[in-house]
Amino acid sequence: MVTLVDLSQEIYHDQPVYHTHQKTVMWTDTAHEDTKHMFEEELGREPPFSFETRGLLLCDHGPTHVDAPAHYREDGATTAELPLEQFYTPGKAIDVSHRGPGEYITADDVRSACDEADVTVEEGDAVLLRTGHYDEFHPSKQYVSNYPGLDAEATEWLVDRGVVSFGVDQPSPDIPSDLTYPCHTVCMEHDLPHMENLRNIDAVVGVDFTLVAFPLAIRDGTGSPIRPVAIVE
Repeated sequence: MVTLVDLSQEIYHDQPVYHTHQKTVMWTDTAHEDTKHMFEEELGREPPFSFETRGLLLCDHGPTHVDAPAHYREDGATTAELPLEQFYTPGKAIDVSHRGPGEYITADDVRSACDEADVTVEEGDAVLLRTGHYDEFHPSKQYVSNYPGLDAEATEWLVDRGVVSFGVDQPSPDIPSDLTYPCHTVCMEHDLPHMENLRNIDAVVGVDFTLVAFPLAIRDGTGSPIRPVAIVE
């Protein structure tokens, strides 16, 4: 039996996003009442159906998304250039929720969390880190104003084990107050994409799963919305 765990946040109007990014905006582009009237005018009778559509304006780093190397540097790979195999991988998940907003998650924290969850991070894995920030603060303003972050050594620890990506349940893997962006900097140095604004990671902590999190093929995209799903056998 297979269980599918949805790791994505819902996309909706004015959802919390990173403070420098385009807000998510949604509107009714065509309403049922308008198309019903249009059909009635054309057919001269009650139409068999009506339809409705939405307009959607969002940042490529707005909702649940992946950061592509093009986000970190001008010559980095865009979302359209990333191999799909990088987003269909074995997945591992750990809990580092003992670190609160403004605190660093260290390499020792990651190692301890792996031991507690009986997780061995291997080459080719995608690693999800549950900080608990989404569960505690979403959708309040604090969700996007302050959260924990991975320091450089913790990020290097993941790189050294050959992970192909990692993800967090908050707007960024860096502490907002640290403008040196140690985690993003290490990702830049190693062409390592990562996922932001996840949720439900607690459902797969300590569980082997397959992660499917394909980005959209956005030309020149520096990031992309994704619908990450953990497939648990």
